[in-house]
Amino acid sequence: MKESYKIQSHKVADYYNEWSEKYKQVYGKIIQAHRPPNDQVLMEYTILSAGLDNGQKILDAGCGNCEPAAYFARKFTVQIEALTISAKQVSESKRRIEETQLQDKIHVQQGDYHELDKIYPLDCFDKILFLESLGHAGEPSLVIESAYKVLRPGGEIYIKDFYPKITADESIARKIKQVVENLNHHYSYNTLDLNETIEALRKSNFEIVFIKQIDFKNDAAIKNDFEEKFGIDLFGEMEEFYFAEWLEIKCVKPA
Repeated sequence: MKESYKIQSHKVADYYNEWSEKYKQVYGKIIQAHRPPNDQVLMEYTILSAGLDNGQKILDAGCGNCEPAAYFARKFTVQIEALTISAKQVSESKRRIEETQLQDKIHVQQGDYHELDKIYPLDCFDKILFLESLGHAGEPSLVIESAYKVLRPGGEIYIKDFYPKITADESIARKIKQVVENLNHHYSYNTLDLNETIEALRKSNFEIVFIKQIDFKNDAAIKNDFEEKFGIDLFGEMEEFYFAEWLEIKCVKPA
């Protein structure tokens, strides 16, 4: 394991071991920042965009507290592998799975998604989901390469995340860079670069199905409440501005 992403993975594990309860206080069951006001609308949107259906074997890579996986398992006849780097999230997810009697549909474990091909058999998943989780990766290209190996031919990868805007205005570019650095610090993130993400997908031999803006209107109230409650300030003395765009990417492993 390369030192660069090993260090980041440890940081992310420590972060969620410490902050999971704080997220629950504000976000509730689903820890996703870009969201409509209603959790069910978010989950139904994900189902449609990712193309989830009966009979699939699904990997939720960076599963959080497993609530999205539980929603999908209640709705479909599926087998879901849920992976998180956080021991605390594993413990909470197992408790939730038992409470909802979904043990026959969901298996959760602790692990590093940089090494999916060491955790799971090759060519075994129909879908792999990264729901605001890939941006925590120390080396996103390695995660993508590993995901390709454990997808079946014809299987798909679905990524929901945000990407900093690019501008020729140097003063705005500096502001964007500072906000991204602040965000990475506060959220133990490693904010994705869109061009690098696309390049990594294509180098891994994925075929792009779509890259598009998320179609629902974002309700920023929960994220704003969370940052206010826990003293997270991304902008400092700067006036707040839109520094990134939220996108969803779906790719297929050629059959």
